[in-house]
Amino acid sequence: MTQHTDEQQHTDEKPKKVIVITDADSVLLHKKLRLGQLVCNLSYVSLLVVFTLNYFINDNVKLVTWIVSMFPLLIFIPGLLKPKHRTYSWMCFVLLMYFLFLIPLLMSNWHWGYWLMTSLVTLLFIAAMMTSRWLQYWNYYLSTKTNHS
Repeated sequence: MTQHTDEQQHTDEKPKKVIVITDADSVLLHKKLRLGQLVCNLSYVSLLVVFTLNYFINDNVKLVTWIVSMFPLLIFIPGLLKPKHRTYSWMCFVLLMYFLFLIPLLMSNWHWGYWLMTSLVTLLFIAAMMTSRWLQYWNYYLSTKTNHS
């Protein structure tokens, strides 16, 4: 049995990929980030409004149901006000719970309200996922600018 020396172990590892974001790339990245945050915030608020309207319009929706549907989303307000990529990533995980609830409702009852909620959850999921990635790249770009300046 042969033992690898410390040098041999380091040469067997894959080299880490270095991400280079130029100043020209940063302009496009910043536009994507701002658009992603705008779509995220608009779909987030719209989803909260739709849940609230559903509570007031439908007689069979109880207060507890409204609170349970709103609470997981309301947790993210501080993280959305001071953007952090982890907030957007965690929001994606929570939105999966809404998919699990909405898709069976949508397939059993083709009500326009379920379509609207499902569309907003889908839009918010995609926007949050992309915004999380763009925010990570943007923070990386800013950290490389301050380290090299």
